[in-house]
Amino acid sequence: MGEIKGTPTIRLYKPKKKQRPGSNKEKVVIDYNFERKARDMKKFVDEKIPSAAEQVVNGEKDLDSFEEKAEKHGLPRAMLFTSKADTMPLTKYLSTEFRRKLLFAEVKPTKKNKAIMDKFDVTDLPALIVFPVTSTDSDLQLIRYDGDGFTKHKLQGFLSKHALKNMVLPTVKKEEDAPPKTESKMKEEL
Repeated sequence: MGEIKGTPTIRLYKPKKKQRPGSNKEKVVIDYNFERKARDMKKFVDEKIPSAAEQVVNGEKDLDSFEEKAEKHGLPRAMLFTSKADTMPLTKYLSTEFRRKLLFAEVKPTKKNKAIMDKFDVTDLPALIVFPVTSTDSDLQLIRYDGDGFTKHKLQGFLSKHALKNMVLPTVKKEEDAPPKTESKMKEEL
């Protein structure tokens, strides 16, 4: 672990990627070693918040990928149309809070995404729409957030009504589904 170089300070413990769901045993430690001002410390933390949001930047191509992923895992979809080019901390929080219960996408304000905004009749930003898991293109049932503010508690309450109650866990590859082992791989295991 790193040495603390001043106070107040922050030490972040992030789970390592690619661990089995529910297991957070291995951690990455990140020490804060910059200015000791609240604004700088907040910026550091905001940048380090993990995000599970799918990014829709390149128009229909990204949207198709997002929809395929939601369909593959049987997840309801939420799309946040944002006026900001950068991912906001609230977006990161909501995407991780509802991870594996709802697939969250952030639609960036780009020229390529103009057609998507038109498709879903989004005129004012920010906007949030949800598609229940039963929605298909022929039976499109979108639900718009029409609350009086985009606050953490209001958005969390809205999304929790439409998210799955239980997490969808990734499927573990069975031995017969896995690619055949090479001779060198067999030797490594022994």
